[in-house]
Parts: sequence; structure tokens; C-alpha cells
Amino acid sequence: MKFEHRIISEEAVTMLHLPSSYLLALLILLCILTNATSREFPKGFLFGAATASYQIEGAWNIDGKHATIRNIKFKNVSGKTENIWDRACHKVPSPVADNSTGDIANDSYKLYKRDVEMIRELGVDYYRFSVSWTRILPTSFPDYINEAGVAYYNNLIDELLKYNIEPMLTIYHWDLPQKLQDMGGWTNPYIIDWYADYARVLFQKFGDRVKNWITINEPKEICFQGYAIGTLAPAYTMSGVADYLCGKNVLLAHAKAYHIYDKEFRPTQNGNISITISCQWYEPESDREEDINAANEMILFECGQYGHPIFTDSGDYPEIVKQRVAAKSAEQGFLRSRFPELSPEEVQYIRGTSDFFGLNHYSTFLTYRNESVVGYYEIPSYNDDVGVLFYDKEEWSIGSHNRVKTTPWGFYKLLRQISNFYNNVPIIITENGFATLTGFEDNDRITHLRLYLNALLDAIKDGSDIRLYTPWSLMDNFEWMSGYTQRFGLYEVDYDSPELTRTPRKSAFIFKEIVKSRTLDFDYKPESYVMTIDEGKALINFKTIKVRSTSIPYSDWAENLKCKERWIIFERQTMLRLPFANLLSLLLSFGILTSAIGVCVCHNPRRFPEGFMFSTATASYQIEGAWNVDGKTENIWDHICHKEPSPMADNSTGDIANDSYNLYKRDVEMIRELGIDYYRFSVSWTRILPTSFPDYINEAGVAYYNNLIDELLKHNIKPMLTIYHWDLPQKLQDMGGWTNPYIIDWYADYARVLFQKFGDRVKNWITINEPKEICFQGYGNGTMAPAYTMTGVADYLCGKNVLLAHAKAYHIYDKEFRPTQNGNISITISCQWYEPESDREEDITAANEMILFEWGQYGHPIFTDSGDYPEIVKQRVAAKSAEQGFLRSRFPELSPEEVQYIRGTSDFFGVNHYSTYLAYRNESVVGHYAVPSYFDDAGVIYYAKDEWAIGTHNRIKTTPWGFYKLLRQISNFYNNVPIIITENGFATLPGLEDNDRITHLRLYLNAVLDAIEDGSDIRLYTSWSLMDNFEWMNGYTQRFGFYEVDYDSPERTRTPRKSAFVFKEIVRSRTLDFDYEPESYVMTIDAGK
Repeated sequence: MKFEHRIISEEAVTMLHLPSSYLLALLILLCILTNATSREFPKGFLFGAATASYQIEGAWNIDGKHATIRNIKFKNVSGKTENIWDRACHKVPSPVADNSTGDIANDSYKLYKRDVEMIRELGVDYYRFSVSWTRILPTSFPDYINEAGVAYYNNLIDELLKYNIEPMLTIYHWDLPQKLQDMGGWTNPYIIDWYADYARVLFQKFGDRVKNWITINEPKEICFQGYAIGTLAPAYTMSGVADYLCGKNVLLAHAKAYHIYDKEFRPTQNGNISITISCQWYEPESDREEDINAANEMILFECGQYGHPIFTDSGDYPEIVKQRVAAKSAEQGFLRSRFPELSPEEVQYIRGTSDFFGLNHYSTFLTYRNESVVGYYEIPSYNDDVGVLFYDKEEWSIGSHNRVKTTPWGFYKLLRQISNFYNNVPIIITENGFATLTGFEDNDRITHLRLYLNALLDAIKDGSDIRLYTPWSLMDNFEWMSGYTQRFGLYEVDYDSPELTRTPRKSAFIFKEIVKSRTLDFDYKPESYVMTIDEGKALINFKTIKVRSTSIPYSDWAENLKCKERWIIFERQTMLRLPFANLLSLLLSFGILTSAIGVCVCHNPRRFPEGFMFSTATASYQIEGAWNVDGKTENIWDHICHKEPSPMADNSTGDIANDSYNLYKRDVEMIRELGIDYYRFSVSWTRILPTSFPDYINEAGVAYYNNLIDELLKHNIKPMLTIYHWDLPQKLQDMGGWTNPYIIDWYADYARVLFQKFGDRVKNWITINEPKEICFQGYGNGTMAPAYTMTGVADYLCGKNVLLAHAKAYHIYDKEFRPTQNGNISITISCQWYEPESDREEDITAANEMILFEWGQYGHPIFTDSGDYPEIVKQRVAAKSAEQGFLRSRFPELSPEEVQYIRGTSDFFGVNHYSTYLAYRNESVVGHYAVPSYFDDAGVIYYAKDEWAIGTHNRIKTTPWGFYKLLRQISNFYNNVPIIITENGFATLPGLEDNDRITHLRLYLNAVLDAIEDGSDIRLYTSWSLMDNFEWMNGYTQRFGFYEVDYDSPERTRTPRKSAFVFKEIVRSRTLDFDYEPESYVMTIDAGK
């Protein structure tokens, strides 16, 4: 029996007219059949538990006299004061379902140690809790800080950390000071500053220990339920006006808190901060276009209204929201839109204010739109503005409580949608739960939990970057207007007991086992219902082992480490004193490869994640030849190769190269033989635009690339087109090339032509290949065409222009072409790894700064939340320039408008990587480099070790540990941006037996898999290169190809090396197997390719 989908769609469910109990049984059966009953969570995945202050703390007016107007006026306040939930719950008649209050609740103000004990029993990694604003600031403002309240949270935090439980602190979870609500609460723009002042106090008081912050919990519930429909405090009903004002203020308050933390506290506290947004899933009721639009727009109104301004590259509210409310407002006679839009400055202020996406999810709904929606809702109102009808189905219920339905397929779709909306932002699930009635036997909750965790694992498998799951809730609590009638807890709380006894439900034991085993097992049943704390909970789990002594025999530590830890980092290179060849042999005998800064690699076969793709790459000048054929004109590489004397190592040129202009069908045949998914190639600017400009388009050149693209697509190979790979028209170089700001427009005009000519079929674009090599090697040290040596000036001018040209091409594509072509576009940056030579602070700083100078200079302006160049780069060059007598910095900084223009211009991070170096800084760096120069500005000395080389060619060393660290650093620098490895390869001499390349390839792919396991979002690996080619200034002396090219043959015969067969098997099996040996060296095309 086979099933094609892991998540059962609503369409399939509606076809089954079964009672809900049978439907549930079928759902579980399908889940078990389509997934193994046991599924492991990814390495590093975390679990938490959650509560909120008003819902559990009680002590509503404890530790000080309850505030009166007189008390507040004269600062005679010493304890918690009234918040909006105190006020709502004390109303008569009570709006709460069971007339209850949170006056005592779970009495966690006194029983926090029992709460921590429960968390220890579950074994979770995090505890998410919130702070009561009025417990910390009784006057609502920081003029008085209640030390008793501070002490309570200090005690809680310290108790958590005592047992290695990370606190995740929610700054605001709905309990606004009543005093501020009396001044309009979240509808008053002044609340932005009030909230920010409060947040700053928390950062000051708890930020030394709290490293994970949620600014605000569920903006939509605060605004819509609190100010629109009256189902949450302060229970106002001003839909269509107050809720929108609230929404804008919540976003700006969140952003201000983020910026305060990021600027004032993160440098010393090193934490993370974001917002938690409630997102439900809206499924079209049918495949009618109206229903599909209805579902999409409902998502944008509910979740996108708060998510888009923060998480999208462009920021701001969804256009449909602004347009719809403005149009409705005009129809209704309003003089301006009821929806308060964001100014350009506010858009900028809010966008990117997040280190992750905090998600609360509970429900799925079916949506539709037809004529019945007209007049259905109150006017004006949020619901009328959306103009959508939605509902859930009774048969989605399981168990005796109807509050939360069970629709894991909706959860899956939501997770994938968030990933798709927001560039696969890291997702932290901060709430997801199920309501029951009282009782220990909560099998319905267990079923719900397992199905939703199963959906989560499906989403991870399909590419979503989900880091943590938090069930709601640790224990029963005051469930807002429902009081204590709904129970969400893994622990039941006895509200009839003065001790408010907490007792673990069956679900607590199930969840405990999931956390302990990091496995979702549908068959697991607890052997005992006696809850204990697992032995060793207090121990720290290390991901790396630091070997601090050479006294351990090599055989002992190698055997102990074999296939237990992947990465062994030695703190001193001098610790291993064996000759490298002997050391290599020793470690290979244990299934380990190491370098002097060691790597431990398990050689068991490893699968690549589902959806992972493979590619190979070439570049136009390096393979095409036909340098002056069919209308092509001279580029900078034609020009330099024809110089006398030749600067090429072997006096060669690319005039013929691999003759791919004529042999492109053989190139595609080789790609088919390898079975890869993508082929990355570049276009020759002067083959398309012989005059350099779009006044004349060379149709012969267009036909060549059309033929190549069509041949690829004919065989289901996706083209990845690099717009610029170093072959600038010589005519433009004569006008200054990349140092001339006009090149921004020249390049953009060229890029637009390619979008127009090929964008109907090309869906993956690289704007520019390797800015650093273009600028530093081309204009700085003269090792690439145009071979100028003006380092410290021309290379920096080039760098700025490359970034702006890239950004302009991105914006052109994004605005003019993406809506119809639906492609992706980014830049490829060459990134090498710099490792500190020692643990001296100077060397650590040197390595970090070298990274920022080399690739942070190009990566930060595009990929960081703040944009712009790294500060250290600007500061060092400005200081050096002043010392050297320059009237202004040699480094051309970006204006605020340019920062804005460049930032976020990427759909992924294209990375080329080849080398790792050791870096240090000491007094010897003074005078070591030319002044001025890029290297003198960086002030770092670096080198690679000879013993890192394998084989006969010394060009590329083998340091997979550096590749791993690089990939993790990119992920950490840039919010786990999706990574496309666009080049990684190994140079050899001629010959078909290239075992060194195979070793290098396997080790680097192993490092990729390690990085993926540890959280990096890596989508594709591209090996350089498909075949040998013209290797720039090295001519044909270095061979990078899977296929050897016979340059003595007029036919430029391509012959697969051994590595081609190994790579083909990796691609075919999606498995890295160090033991695989080809059975045949006859290359074929697999059936069906």
C-alpha cells in the first residue's frame, strides 16, 4: 500500500463521509503507513514549555499596598498594581465564563520552584514565560522599579539556569497597566515609548542571563480581540478603526524594543529577540479562483499584516490590505483610509527587526467568497474589509472539547507558507496546544500532539527551518475569558486545593519521552506513571570536544571518538607531532581524516536531505571560445590574453578554449551523464551586446544561449544563469570599468536584456560572480583582468559599484520580471575561512576582521538586517586614510538611501569556497604590506599550511573543517539565509585517475551534511567544474574538471575522470558513501534522464 502524501489534505478528508472517530482512526493509520512510526528530530532541535504571567502568577496585588491614585501620585507604591485583566476580571457582572479571576491563579509567584521542578521532569530545553508589566513598574513607567517584582523574576531565572534550562522571556503577554489603558492603551502612539521604556528595564535587569526574548505575544489578538470584538481585555468593540491603530503601534513598539536591544544590549548580552505572531491556516473551500484569493487574502490580513512589515525583504504591510481598506474607507465616506499606513521611515524602522519567526498556531479554517459576504459583517469592520467567510468543520474535532480542532495538514501548510513568504526564516514555535476538560487520561491531547509534531517534521523535511517546539501549556492556567473551563496543561492543576497541586497528565509522560529520545514514536506507551527527573539533567551537552592534552595515546582517543563526534577541534596545532603522512594514515584507519586543526569524519553512508540538489558549473570565457565569431566583440580577457608578452602561465588564450560555442550539445550530454539537477553557466556580455549597450542585440549570440537553454530543459536540467562572470566589454573598461559609477546603469541595461530574452525559461539567476575577485584581483593586485594594481582605492570603488549594480539588477528583475517569470535571483560571493592561529584575543580578532573585510564587505550590505558595510571595515579604512594624509576615507561609504537600496536584494546566498587560512596579528604586520592597500587596511597576516595539501597539485588545500565553519558562520551572520553553493572544487594535473579530487569532494560534501544537520539551510551543491577549462591567468595548467578535455585534439574531446563516476553515484543515490567504487568506467546516461 503506497501513499503519496504525508499530510492528508482537506480535499481528501471531505471525500470521506465518516464519523469523526473513524476519520481520526484513519488519519492515524495513514500517518503511520506514510511515515515510520518512529521519526527522529533533527540534531539541535529543541523543546520548550510555556506560560504567561497573568495566567499563572496570582499575587495580583501582593508585595506592596495596592495602588491608589494618591499612592501613584506621591510614588508611595511598592508592589504590583492593576492591569487590564485585573480590571476586566473584577467587573460585575464578570465577563469571564466561570466568573473566575487570575487573583490567585496557579500561585506561581510563590510556587515557582515547583514549576521549575516540572520543567526538569519534562527535560525540556527552554521555558517561555512572561513578565507582568505592573509587577516591575507599578507606575507603568521606569520612575519606580519594584524590587520585589525584580527579585521574583531573578529567582525564577536563576532557578532555571541552575538546572541548565534556558529562559525565554516574553516582555508583553497581554497584561497592560490599566493606567496606560486609561490613556488609550495600544491605540495611543505614545505607547511606543512607554513600552520601549519598560522593555529597556527588563534588558537591564535580566539580560545578563536571558538570551532569548519575545517582544510582544500575538499582535492580532491584542488588537482584534482586545479593541475590535471585545473578547479579550480591554474588551472594546471598535473594529475597523481601533484595531488598525493598535496594530501599527504594536509593530512600532516591537521595532523600538528590538532596536534598543540590538544597539544597547546585544553587544554585551549576545541574545536573540523577535516577536510572536499568531497565524492560523486558511484553506480555500474549493478550487474556485474566488476561494483561493479569499484564503490568500485572509492569511495576508491576519498574519501578513504583522509578518510582512518585519520579515519580508521589502517590508511594509501587504498591498492588498492597504488597498482594500483604503477603498472601503472611501466608499464609506471616510476622508482618509482607516488603515494607518507606514511612512517610508517607519517601514525601514520595522523591517528586519527579528532574529527568528515566533509562531503561535491553533486552528485551520475553510474560506470562501461569494455574493453572500456583502452585508454579512458590521460596517466598518476588519471582517468587512477582508470580505471573506470562513469556518471549521465539526468532524475535525477529537475528544470531548471543541475549542481546538485537529488539522495537522493545516499546520504543515502554514509552516511551509511562512518559509516561502519570508525567505525560510528560522521558525520558533512558541505555542501550539490542545484543550481538554479536567482529567489525567488525555489521549486526545496525545493524539493531537503527535500529529502536529509529525506535520512539523514533514515541514522540516521539505525545507522549513524550524528550531524549537513549545506546547501550550506547561500546566493548566487561567484561560482568559474562558477562565478555568479549558485545560491546556501537560500538568493538571487542582484549583480546589489550597496548594494548587500540579499532577502530570499522561501527555506529560509522552512529551517527556519525545524530548528525551528526540524521537516521535506513535507506539510509545509509558511503562510507569511516576514522574521523575532524569539523572544527568543538569549536565551540559557539548557539540564539540576540545582536546587539551597530548598525554592521551592516539589509539585511545581515535577509537573512542570514532563515529561519535564529527568535529574534534584542537586548541594547539603543535599538539600533534606525527609527520602528516603518518598522521593521515593513522586517522584514515579509524574512519577519520584530520588536519593539523583536526577534523573527525564518520564514513558511514549519509543521505542528503530530501530536495537537496546538485549542479556543476562553467563560465563563458573559460569554455566557449569563438572569441570573435558571429558578431562577438572584445572583452577584457580577450584583450589581456592577446597582450605581448602574455601574462598567462602557459601563454594560452581562451580564443578556442573548449569550443563550447560549437559543442554545447556534448556539454549537455555530459550533464545528462552525471544526472545533475542544475547547470550553472554564464553569458558573454559582448556576445549579446557587441557595442556593450542595448542599442544593438546580437541575435546570433541570443540564438546560442537559447539553444543551450532549450537543450538543457529538453532533458529536465534547470539552467542557472550567471549574468556576469568577469568578461567585461573592453570598451567599458576603457571608461574605467567597475570603478566608474556609470557601470551600474550599463550593467543593469545588459541584465534587463537577458531577463527579456531568457527569463521565460531561466528561473535561477546569479547577478555577479565573486565581487572580491573582480575588485581586488582585477583592480587591486593585478592578478585578474584588467590587471590593475591600485589597491586601497580602485578596489573599494569597484566594490561599491558592484553592489549597486547587483542591487539594480535585482530590483529590475523583482519589479519588472519576477511577477510573470517567477524566478530567483542573487549574487555569488567568494568566501574563504580564516581561523585564528591561536586563542590569543588579537588572533581571534584578526580572523574575524579578515572575514569581514573579505566577504563581509559584500555580504553584510545585502544579507544583514541592518545592511551597510561592516563597521570595522569603515572605521579601519577611515582611520588609516586620515593617518596617511587623505582628506577623506578611501572607502566610499554607502548613503542611507544606498543602504536601503542594496539590503535584502537576494533570494539566497550564493557561495564559492576553495580555501582556509590561519590568521594572526602582531607587531610584524606593521610595514608588512604596501601603503595604502586593502591588506594594510585589514592589518592581518594569514597563510595556509603545506601539510593541508593532498596529492600532486598545491593550488587547493583540503580543509573541510574550514568549509563547515564557513557555512555555519554564514548561517549565523545572516539569519540562516538559504545557501546555494555555486562553486567548490579541486585542482589536479592532467589524468583520469583523480583520487585526490574524489577525497576532497567527499570530505567537503560531508562538511555540507554536517552543516545541514547543525541548522544551515543549504539547498544545492555545485562542483567546479563540469570539465577542464581556461583557468584565467593559469591558463590550462590547472585542471578542475570531472571531464578531462584534450586540448591537443581539434575536437576538444571530453573524457570522464574517475571522479565523474563517483559524483554521478552521489547524485543518483543522493548518498555520500566513502566506500563506493565504480564497477565500470563506461559512462552512460541513466534511463529516464
